[in-house]
Amino acid sequence: MPVIPKDATSVILLRDASSRDSMEILMVKRHARSRFAGDMHVFPGGLLEETDCEKGVAGLCTGLGPEDAMSIIAEATTPERALGFYVAGIRETFEEAGILLAYEASGETVSFKGNRAAEFATYRKEMRDNHLNFNEMIAREGLKLAVDQLVYFAHWITPEIFPVRFDTHFFLAPAPPHQEASHDNVEATDHLWIAPLEALERNKNGTLPLLPPTVVNIMALSRFSKVEEAFIYAQDKDVEVIAPQISFEDGKARLVLPEDSDYQ
Repeated sequence: MPVIPKDATSVILLRDASSRDSMEILMVKRHARSRFAGDMHVFPGGLLEETDCEKGVAGLCTGLGPEDAMSIIAEATTPERALGFYVAGIRETFEEAGILLAYEASGETVSFKGNRAAEFATYRKEMRDNHLNFNEMIAREGLKLAVDQLVYFAHWITPEIFPVRFDTHFFLAPAPPHQEASHDNVEATDHLWIAPLEALERNKNGTLPLLPPTVVNIMALSRFSKVEEAFIYAQDKDVEVIAPQISFEDGKARLVLPEDSDYQ
């Protein structure tokens, strides 16, 4: 009997490269001992948690409410859970990559200038040690989660044959200015900003191991040289569920996608 996939979310952070006519994506390297995708480069993300879906969470968000989120992610079981995917993406991005997609009370994007970087690094450690949860930090600082900056981009479900499965929603988000990415050295042991075409080339030559959903998402972004172009595309994109299958030929496994002729 197939394992029931766990709800998860992932955020593809984008920024325009300063030294070339290209945009870059943020990737983190999973710990070698991770049960899933060990030593591979992925986008920041993780499992949906119940705290992401609490009814009070909507009051911590701006620009998108539960019903709005449900109209975008129709597969969610409740409006609160639909909004929770956005919240989980922001939380996981902060936990794994140190980037916080949120607004100050003034409406300005959170900046880590001055002492703020150290303050939020402390918050991040307290969250990692289970002394503080993400929602408490946001409320304490009087911030609003920038769920309006996340654009729904893709939806993948791990093949039934796998012992660990995820039902993952992917979002695009612009990297905020005045914040620097930093891996947590727990779930992620490294990070890099990389142009999509370079990521695909390195994956092809074996120096950047990537999961199939990661490759397909990067391929979709590789046609754009500016963040704005990618967001225009994403805002008009119909997101369909991609549930790959595994086919075995001559003892070798092959991933079968919905557009393939032998997809069942």
